[in-house]
Amino acid sequence: MPINKKKPVTFRPFKAPRYSYDKLRICRRCGRYTVLGEERCGKCGHASLTAVEKQAAAIAGRKMHTRLLLVLLLTLGSVYFGQSLQQMALCAACGIAIAGLLFYAQRKVRQNENLYALNKLLGRSIDGIKEGLELDRQEAVSVLRENDVLAYEKLREISILLRGDRISRQRVALLHGFQLRKDMYLELEQLLLKDFEPLLAEYIGEIAKVQPELIKDRTLRYVKTYEVQILQMDRGAAILTAVAGAAVRLKRYVLLYSGMIGRYIQELPKDRFLRLSRMVSASPYEAWNGLDLKVAEVREAKYRYDPDF
Repeated sequence: MPINKKKPVTFRPFKAPRYSYDKLRICRRCGRYTVLGEERCGKCGHASLTAVEKQAAAIAGRKMHTRLLLVLLLTLGSVYFGQSLQQMALCAACGIAIAGLLFYAQRKVRQNENLYALNKLLGRSIDGIKEGLELDRQEAVSVLRENDVLAYEKLREISILLRGDRISRQRVALLHGFQLRKDMYLELEQLLLKDFEPLLAEYIGEIAKVQPELIKDRTLRYVKTYEVQILQMDRGAAILTAVAGAAVRLKRYVLLYSGMIGRYIQELPKDRFLRLSRMVSASPYEAWNGLDLKVAEVREAKYRYDPDF
């Protein structure tokens, strides 16, 4: 799709959660899991969705209350069956003391109890979570024709927990129709596929221009692996040149991918080549794998009289 036919869009603000389960919710009525932000459950229609952390905390709280209640019932039983008033008073005092100690101990370990309950809840609900996320994905795809931006936003939320090539391909296909900007929240490594995909290669080339800081090790390995296939694309050389320019950000990348960078050094923009030239000149004894010689050749051929060099 030509760049001028791409649609300008604005995404809703998005912040990657600290933990992948942070946005996961469960319906208290039917038990369905979802990561989408709807107010009502998509399965039973009731407004009974709650965060899994909150649900786990409620489960842990009920268990704590059950323990306390059990101690109090045992205390009442011992008082009831006491043989004398003194014995009954002693049983009551011991029971109250034990209940107080238990209450205090449970308060001290409440956070650990909550985490344990959350781990147990998620562990026994793996199949239910997968089913819920798949229903979320189908819901996102169902709105694609009417609102492709909303579909992408839903898939972005789902992909926090649901990983794999299928959802990554769907996200890449949608992103291919949007104009990308520096101010957007964009992802790259989360979208990398196991095999070659031309739309992903084009997306990588655009990212290299608008947000080069997203070009990291995994992306560079992907590009190097499928370099031949990318080069056969209409704008393949431009994509590879943009990626090489983004790799010049860090010396480590230049050393690791010196061969690939060297193959596109002639077409690097001046600012990228200037950075590379200064990087090589500052470390003449590094193992540049012949890249230093190519830098010298290009500098002599294109920038001999340029004062910046």
